[in-house]
Amino acid sequence: MFEFHGWATIRVRDADKPVFDGFRSSIRSAEDRAIKQIRAAINEVHDECSVFEIRRSQNGLIVLIVHGLRDSHLSGVIELFWWLGRTLPNSYGLLHVRDDEREGHEHQFRVWRLANGKLAEYVDPFLSLRVPAIEEPSAPNLDSPKENTNHINKQPR
Repeated sequence: MFEFHGWATIRVRDADKPVFDGFRSSIRSAEDRAIKQIRAAINEVHDECSVFEIRRSQNGLIVLIVHGLRDSHLSGVIELFWWLGRTLPNSYGLLHVRDDEREGHEHQFRVWRLANGKLAEYVDPFLSLRVPAIEEPSAPNLDSPKENTNHINKQPR
């Protein structure tokens, strides 16, 4: 399984400087262009099993939200965060990933931190190890009849 949950705050350099489009005599902001670029990048990685949204909220906040649970690895979601770091280096955010096909990390969530144009991977200290952090350790079924364990570890004479 490949599970991911993440967000990124989109920050655009010189976002307050409008760009004048002489053809239509209208003003397009750098943020509007960034949102269009992000939507195009999302279209490259989006599938029907996952959620990718870019939202503009109050006070100029632009947020990318990603969530998914898939049968196999989706490298595009991590590539999208790499792309954000290169294209919009003032953006920042976190991407939590659990990939049970990644050798050595089957029982861990990994967190990718986007900051200052760089994407770095860390062990998630809050959800790893998967057992017992988010799943109960295997316990005997309390509803089943008790077994007689007197014979365990006894050698016949």
